[in-house]
Amino acid sequence: MADAVDAEIEQAHGELSLARIALAEDDLRHAANHLAAAIAHAPRLPEVHELLAALAARTSDALSLFPIEEQNFVGTVVAHAHLLARTDPAGALTLLAQASAFDPEQPWADVSWVYDVDVAAVDPDALARIFVTVMRSLGDPTPEEIRRANETYLDLARRAVDAHPDHALLHGTAAGIGRRLGATALAVRWGERAVHLDRNKLTSVWYAYALKADGRLDDALRVMTQARRQNPLDLDLCADMASWLADAGRLDEALAVIDEATRIDPTYDCAVHTAHRLRFQRDGDVNHLVALADFIREHPVTSHEHSDLERSCARRPWLGRLTPPTEACVNLLTRLAEAAPSGHASTVSLSGLEVPSAIALLRREYPGIQVRVAGPPPADMVNPLRPGRVLWRYDGTTAYPTVEPAGARAAALLSEIATPVWTHPVAAYDHALPLGQLPAEELLSLLVHPPTRPDGYAKLPYGWWERSAQVFACLGILHCAELGSGRPGDTSAQRRLLTEIAYGVEDWTTEAALFALTVAAWIDPSCRDEVRETVGHRFCDAAAAASGRVVTILYSLAELVRIVPGMLPEVVALAKDVLDTPDKEVPVDQQAAAKVRAPGATRSLLRRILGF
Repeated sequence: MADAVDAEIEQAHGELSLARIALAEDDLRHAANHLAAAIAHAPRLPEVHELLAALAARTSDALSLFPIEEQNFVGTVVAHAHLLARTDPAGALTLLAQASAFDPEQPWADVSWVYDVDVAAVDPDALARIFVTVMRSLGDPTPEEIRRANETYLDLARRAVDAHPDHALLHGTAAGIGRRLGATALAVRWGERAVHLDRNKLTSVWYAYALKADGRLDDALRVMTQARRQNPLDLDLCADMASWLADAGRLDEALAVIDEATRIDPTYDCAVHTAHRLRFQRDGDVNHLVALADFIREHPVTSHEHSDLERSCARRPWLGRLTPPTEACVNLLTRLAEAAPSGHASTVSLSGLEVPSAIALLRREYPGIQVRVAGPPPADMVNPLRPGRVLWRYDGTTAYPTVEPAGARAAALLSEIATPVWTHPVAAYDHALPLGQLPAEELLSLLVHPPTRPDGYAKLPYGWWERSAQVFACLGILHCAELGSGRPGDTSAQRRLLTEIAYGVEDWTTEAALFALTVAAWIDPSCRDEVRETVGHRFCDAAAAASGRVVTILYSLAELVRIVPGMLPEVVALAKDVLDTPDKEVPVDQQAAAKVRAPGATRSLLRRILGF
């Protein structure tokens, strides 16, 4: 961090040198441009303000050198604010607040004139607007580095409420600033004064949030309940209370509050988003999140931005991130890299055949390595389960791609887009959109010939990049324009190809194709029955195979089954059985096998599900 600050100061000094040269040549316009750049790098640097004063002394119209236009450079805005402060402090503070909202990590307002400004002479309504502008960008809670950069506004709030003791809105917004900047006791006092002066929805909410930040949740809820009685149709109050209760572990109370709100108006976005998030938090049923995604698609206009779907999916397997590889040959890569850092390894032995993408990764990392597999290859592992497009063919225990490598353009595009994490399944689909312009054959090629791991993913564990590339290649197939029918939203041809991949040779591509089908069901209710059957049967096939051999992708498929819209409860129960299989106290070389073997009760359940 210190190095970054030093670099910014060094760049500021460089700009100041150029500004001095321009000023000496009476080139005020270029001097102003370099000064604005210097301010952007180091807004607190004393030399910046000294040179700004020198520039202002050279002309009676210094403000025109830093024009405020529709699209502004932040350094220009801040320089304009400093020059404006003497004649229009409210306007100058407003500009600084806008700069702080744009980049809250910089101490734009930490300058002497802000500490000295006569707040009694500033319109309290303007001060309230300034605090609202700033507080929205600080975060809740505010990170420590942003808090330090904006402490000036806390001092301004103190002086403002002292100067305008009877202005309710100012006290309320000061409470908002105070709690975000860590002065929760002050914020409570200012919020209480705001409500005393004028009890309305805004002052009540600012007071309640201050109480909550100060650790007084029940007092905050009482204030919100009073505001709710005064404003019975303001359902965002219910959403706030429900979220607070849920965060405090009082989920039953939270659900009671939000259920009341959705009964009043089942279409109000704030209540609906919160309700689905809390219901998912209660029982883990992904259909709540699917319903939320449907609501978002059907109601694109909202009262404000929401993060409920993102919060619910974050860090959860397949909802917000990739699942890791479990193959022994991938784990072996780390050990080989430590033992043979020069990239030389001769022979490795596996107790059983593993999926071709994993072994191909091993061979790419260690060209020429000999992979010996004990025992004959399982027939259901080396042959497609259904007729269709085959990406791998086996010669004994060695798998070979059936497609040639994709072109450099296709590989580069996938490298730009593929990622092991995403906001939620619909966001992953949207992120993959550019891949839909690639031909289907190139997308298929990328599944078995993933591009070289980009520098930005160099620290990912082995296998994560390749699996990420496969996931987004399959999402690209879902978008593939070449396969489109011309009817908007119709992905039937794309889904047929993905299904063929899913029922091809057992591989990481199986998971990637099934995930893309699952995403199709999230975005298109008309294909949900088809996807439920496809993913459910493929998982059950894997579970049946696991009763006789290790299926390394079974654990991941079990996670995937749980996010399929409308998946049969029996299949979800089977997935839970797989995921709950204990693997503690198992020797290291047997952990993966123990994790993916279905428990003893699996056979009877499979008979009921699959009818065999």
